[in-house]
Amino acid sequence: MPKTARPAIPVETAAAVYFRDGWICALCHRPTVFHLAFKYAGQFVATRLPDMQLAYFHPNWRRDASPLLDELGACVDHVHAYARGGAHDLSNFATACGKCNTRKSAREKAEYLDANPPHRVRGKYGEPTRWDGLSSLFVVLARESRELLTMTEKRWLHTLEAHLSGAVPEVKS
Repeated sequence: MPKTARPAIPVETAAAVYFRDGWICALCHRPTVFHLAFKYAGQFVATRLPDMQLAYFHPNWRRDASPLLDELGACVDHVHAYARGGAHDLSNFATACGKCNTRKSAREKAEYLDANPPHRVRGKYGEPTRWDGLSSLFVVLARESRELLTMTEKRWLHTLEAHLSGAVPEVKS
């Protein structure tokens, strides 16, 4: 039986997962960052400092060209791997950083954590409660550069504006 391609995760679903999880990786508990914020931050800086060679963004999150995304870029992970029959829906999705998502691959969460126990995060002042993965930075920069946005980026802008304004109800899974 031929293997079928996994369907893409809609922008609206990915945003719901990120906001539900507070933009925190479910595996290592580090804050994650929204990749498009770095694309437009890089463009913003490049227009003001044109001689700078910046490693803010690469569409494939290459380490040499976007080291923060390679490590901390927000990804939607299947808690129970899709390749192993896990559901492709909100109840089986969790936020993961790029590093954990790549390392976990198709393993189950428990299997991954046994091999890669997370370091205990000891925040002197507690866990982040208002972290948005720099999604609001993307909204600000994208509003100033609407003519540069791709169709997908326009969907992200619309979806993130709704989440940031509270127009989207909180999602529980």
